[in-house]
Amino acid sequence: MKRFLLLFFSFLIALNVWAQERVITGKVTSSEDGSALPGVNVLVKGTTIGTVTDSDGSFRISISGSTATLSLSFIGFISQDVEVGARTTIDV
Repeated sequence: MKRFLLLFFSFLIALNVWAQERVITGKVTSSEDGSALPGVNVLVKGTTIGTVTDSDGSFRISISGSTATLSLSFIGFISQDVEVGARTTIDV
């Protein structure tokens, strides 16, 4: 019986952790002329999880939890932090 309960609670914990994973997509553009910015570093602040925007300025990143903050940086531009919250699409 103890073994069954241990297995059951382990499964619930694993299911809860898996359910918190979500994908954030977005596009990074210049505020001056609206052109797409390829090669922008997009990092989840406080982690080593990150990606780089493609040639269209688009990115896709998987995060866990709802209190994540994305840190965007690009050579020649001021770095910017954006709180994710409940959003799944973030255009900067």
